[in-house]
Amino acid sequence: MPTTMIYPSEFYHYLPVNDEAMDWGLYLTGAGRGRIPARRRYPPAGHPSLYQFDWSRGRTLPEFQIILITDGKGVFESVPTGRASIDPDTLILLFPGIWHRYQPDPATGWRERWISLNGEIAHRMMDQQLLCPAGAVCRPADVSQIAQQFDRLLDRIHAKPTGNSILLSLRAMDLIAEVIEQTCPSPPPSTAKPSLQTDGIEDPLVAQALDLIWTHSHRPLSVSELASHLPVTRRTLERRFALERNRSILDEINLCRTGRARRLLAETDLPIKTVAYLAGFTSQERMRIAFLNHDRCSPAEYRRRARMSQNEGMSHPSQ
Repeated sequence: MPTTMIYPSEFYHYLPVNDEAMDWGLYLTGAGRGRIPARRRYPPAGHPSLYQFDWSRGRTLPEFQIILITDGKGVFESVPTGRASIDPDTLILLFPGIWHRYQPDPATGWRERWISLNGEIAHRMMDQQLLCPAGAVCRPADVSQIAQQFDRLLDRIHAKPTGNSILLSLRAMDLIAEVIEQTCPSPPPSTAKPSLQTDGIEDPLVAQALDLIWTHSHRPLSVSELASHLPVTRRTLERRFALERNRSILDEINLCRTGRARRLLAETDLPIKTVAYLAGFTSQERMRIAFLNHDRCSPAEYRRRARMSQNEGMSHPSQ
């Protein structure tokens, strides 16, 4: 668990996450608080490569982040928002799979508080449009309340970063609720836009199965286990799934995992073995076979091609 300390109020932690917290639906993966002085290089060195970035390349995360900027200003850029000014007392919301970059104004620096999180609940909030990439830069109505919520959570994490993950997640939900209430005063109804993976699906049972696959396939997930969560037999589920999707449930699980692995290969420097684990494959060899079937190349070759495209300026907006 890497940790840096400048003085007691400035720190960051990358948190251990157990299976119970992941099953529960919302878990914190990191948190921090710090002051970036004027003319200081940003971001500071020392973070894991998954989180490190520079302005020229930007970054894409596999998870969510909430960042509160105070006592300074800067700039943020993503495809959904374009380039946006960061004024004092601004929230930045980062989303998985969305390229972005941001930095403080060299003349002012800024103070930042942040948490990283993931899980089914976070994705459902995005599906329900409670949080959306187009609204990544927003001004809370009462920044002092947001800052107090942040500090209570961050102080708790800093005091015991290896504490109960579920309790930390519950405390994080207070902050998330405050952020949503202040930035989304009229939330859409619960029938808001469905998630992309279930668009156009007519069979509600298949839609439920897809939701389980896309939110839980980062861990071991068999067809039998999937069926056990639904009010139907495995045989019926497989038949209805094939009729709706024109492929098997196992194919869908592998397709989901392969898509997740493609993103990690293209957007991070994680070792291929680690990518296989994070994507949900039981081994590096299983991932290799899936890539050969879907992409006609190995994971290493896929990463090489993705990096070549990035170097040619095809993946990111022009500078």
